[in-house]
Amino acid sequence: MRYFIVLPVCLAATACFCTSPAFAALVDGVVATIDNEVILHSDIVQDAGPVLQELQARAASQEQFKQEADKALREALDQAIERVLLFRQAQLAGMQVTDEQVEERLARIKQDYASDQEFQKMLEEAGETMGELRETVREQVMALSMAHAKQEQFSKEAVVSEAEMRQYYQDHQADFTKPERVNVSRIFLPAGSDAQERTKARAQLEALKEELALGADFAELAKKYSKGPDAESGGLVGWISRGDFVGPLEDAAFSLSAGGLSEVIETDFGYTLLRINEKSGAGTGSFDEVRTEIEPILRQNYTTERYTKWVDELRKRSRVMIYL
Repeated sequence: MRYFIVLPVCLAATACFCTSPAFAALVDGVVATIDNEVILHSDIVQDAGPVLQELQARAASQEQFKQEADKALREALDQAIERVLLFRQAQLAGMQVTDEQVEERLARIKQDYASDQEFQKMLEEAGETMGELRETVREQVMALSMAHAKQEQFSKEAVVSEAEMRQYYQDHQADFTKPERVNVSRIFLPAGSDAQERTKARAQLEALKEELALGADFAELAKKYSKGPDAESGGLVGWISRGDFVGPLEDAAFSLSAGGLSEVIETDFGYTLLRINEKSGAGTGSFDEVRTEIEPILRQNYTTERYTKWVDELRKRSRVMIYL
């Protein structure tokens, strides 16, 4: 099984890296074996192509590039080994991949190339046919499917206790410190630079404000008249912090009390009415307020730990030899 050109090949970075004396002799050498399967140095260089390109652009020296490139290539090698192990498990589980899934992934790969000609040139330089590439992609899709299936299994098996959530809250209270926030809804009418257009928009919004003062429903008016992206949800913007709105809107939102209605606010884009639904002062959320955030964090931590141990066990059961 070989794993190249699944990520775009960065020829410039590859060429630069391969001039390094420490690795020049290994360009086409075997860097790892998993039982009787091999992973070539050229495979992992091509897998790590985009990372090597970034490193080449920002490295202050060849020595810095080499150190960081060594790390990137080792990570690419570990990922390649994991894919081999996952593919084997997918085969044992009888997983199937449709032609549509393969073609969809191939289409995403091709998008990373400027043209079909560039893609075909890369195939030729790699000595790979489209048939061989399709088989490689099929194996990779199976490996990814296996990984997702195991992670989903471990996530379902996770049992998060009340005590664990409370302990996590005690240990990570700083993570739940929130800035002052307001929950707002709005009715927005756009207006350009034309004076007559702006006068008309302001007058219409002033009339809507009078209707609201007489008891009209804000959400219904927003659905009917607002031109903002949140009109269909009754003008509900949701929770905002300072910096989320332009100056005049922010000033009004944070100066009003909960339940308050703003004056008609003018901006370069048009006119807005704000209603303040709720306010929340700055501070650390209580355990009851943030517990719904904690449970998925602990579940994900459990899933990641179980998955990592499972992959480690697969490696231990296989004869993995690394020659870097």
